[in-house]
Amino acid sequence: MDLLGKHMADSGRTIEAGKTPLGLWWSLIAGFLALGLDLGLSYMLEQHSCSTGHYYVLHVIGVVCFLIALSGFGTGLVEFRRFPGETSEEGGSRFDRAHFQAVLGMAFCLSFSIVIVAGSIPHWILSPCE
Repeated sequence: MDLLGKHMADSGRTIEAGKTPLGLWWSLIAGFLALGLDLGLSYMLEQHSCSTGHYYVLHVIGVVCFLIALSGFGTGLVEFRRFPGETSEEGGSRFDRAHFQAVLGMAFCLSFSIVIVAGSIPHWILSPCE
């Protein structure tokens, strides 16, 4: 059995047992986590950036949170490619639920990464002291 066939068999046992693979969980929560961290840390450190003049702190937060969201998209894409080609969003096989979760996780992460970029643009244009 080749490596891909063994990997498919392992994911089949995991999904069949009713356990969602860790990669699917990460793709579902990474976007939410990244946006929450971006909003929370940016709000918390805005006064610090203003008082010390270290504006780069807000830029670093935005970039790191964007990368967290993209890591969730990448993980979702890897999980999506693991499943057989006959899976769909319509249901019917044991891989269909996981297929839908992978698509949903990728959509969430991509959407939240766009929101993070949109929220970071003012940090690049305006001073945090305004």
